[in-house]
Amino acid sequence: MFINYANSLHDTPNGYINKNDAICINSCGTYRLITRNELETCRPEGRIDYQLIYIASGKGYFYFNDSAKPTVVEAGNMVLYHPDEFQKYVYYGKDHTDIYWLHFTGSSLDALFRKYEIDLSQSIIQSGIKSFYAQTFEQIMLELQLKKKFYEESTALLLSHLLMTVGRHNRELYHYSAIPSNETEAATAYFHEHYRENINVEDFISARGYSVSSFFRKFKQFTGMTPLQYLLNIRLSNAMKLLETTNFPIKEIALLVGYDNALYFSRLFHKHVGVSPKEYRESF
Repeated sequence: MFINYANSLHDTPNGYINKNDAICINSCGTYRLITRNELETCRPEGRIDYQLIYIASGKGYFYFNDSAKPTVVEAGNMVLYHPDEFQKYVYYGKDHTDIYWLHFTGSSLDALFRKYEIDLSQSIIQSGIKSFYAQTFEQIMLELQLKKKFYEESTALLLSHLLMTVGRHNRELYHYSAIPSNETEAATAYFHEHYRENINVEDFISARGYSVSSFFRKFKQFTGMTPLQYLLNIRLSNAMKLLETTNFPIKEIALLVGYDNALYFSRLFHKHVGVSPKEYRESF
């Protein structure tokens, strides 16, 4: 079993080309393996549109240019596939990998990549782990599902903002050498695996012998947020998926994402998402 939630506008197994609009989102989705041990995708001829994959946690194994040996791409990176480019990649359940992806086309993409200084000769794009990325993919999926007036323009602007943030992140890496540390990577992986539990961040830090001030500085440098904010984002993102894809009572969803007080969970959800859990579910 694996979660595979997606919405599409124009999409076929081989993709879709649109040269009339500057940017056009064909489809967008997210998935994570639950009980399935692995999931492989192989498109020898690629697709005729672009694909962007964001690894929010865990890792993926990518066989670029039909290589016999995979390149391991860790969380905090994106993979960009060009039209007609060979695609083969594998995810394993043991890695607890969270993936967001989208397919897109348009007449102004080359200019957009140049504007935000994204090197098209590289398949792997450093992005860092930011709640903004997951929220942007979620918003694109919501726009494609609800199809409110001007949703095509909205999804195009969301992708443009996402690429701008990636470009800004890489510029900051270049100037400040904001390279993630091993303890930061270990912490993000731990939070994604154990977010349902009652995690005390300070206990987590002290139990591993980390310097509190150094850990917080490196963690925020890598993710753009504090550990508590990062953990909250994981919980709310998973709550949103459950509200979208299940009929579980809100009290049960609160427990599943780490809150034993449903009222407190609902208040947090409303504060950070803008609507109550019930209202969010009804929008679907």
